[in-house]
Amino acid sequence: MASPLWYYDLQRNIKALFGKLPSGLPEAQPGTAFNDQRAVASQVHAGQKAKGRSWKSTTGICLHQTACVLGERPGRWDTVGCHVGITRAGQVMWLHNFDKIVAHGNGWNTQTVGIEIDGLYEGIEGFPATVWDDPSTKVHEVGQLPTPESVTATMQVIRWICDTVAQNGGSVRALVAHRQASANRRNDPGSALWKAVALPMHKELGLNDGGPGFTLGQGYPIPEAWDPRYRGVKY
Repeated sequence: MASPLWYYDLQRNIKALFGKLPSGLPEAQPGTAFNDQRAVASQVHAGQKAKGRSWKSTTGICLHQTACVLGERPGRWDTVGCHVGITRAGQVMWLHNFDKIVAHGNGWNTQTVGIEIDGLYEGIEGFPATVWDDPSTKVHEVGQLPTPESVTATMQVIRWICDTVAQNGGSVRALVAHRQASANRRNDPGSALWKAVALPMHKELGLNDGGPGFTLGQGYPIPEAWDPRYRGVKY
């Protein structure tokens, strides 16, 4: 059974007061429904360094859009290159442990946990020319907006990842966009998702995106259209 947001917050408070939950009492699980797919998820995206990384090297979370609609069936997500998938109904698909290196975000791979949020979103909301234009991608609906369920589930997952890394001796300090590390993912995850998820999570958890103009490799910086603090930074 899925755990509502208030239950997740209650469990976090219990752990803060009393330490780890007693054995037999399950950890609170984010999302409208939680699907642990780790045992059946494809390892093709994790084959390069399957032994994983240290928790101290797990320092960030990278947000993505799927740029299509994968839907609500858990098995459809098993081949996706990320640690966690979020459906438009708010289901959570847990595909890989957070201390495993998964090919999801170019230069972010070695240090971040990847979250894929289902949907095809414009790079700048309201501008169809900024949508993903790969001709091999089946376009379901141009100009989608994030659902409240997917936004809430993603925020819960971010808190869960930060808690889990901290419990294992690490510290998540960054919440970043795939765009920042890829020359081909300019719209990833898009302004609507960034404003709905990343900006409030930066404030709540003290996370950052590297600051004005920050990129890895040939990536693009976070533009003003995504974050009004970054005046003059073009999309």
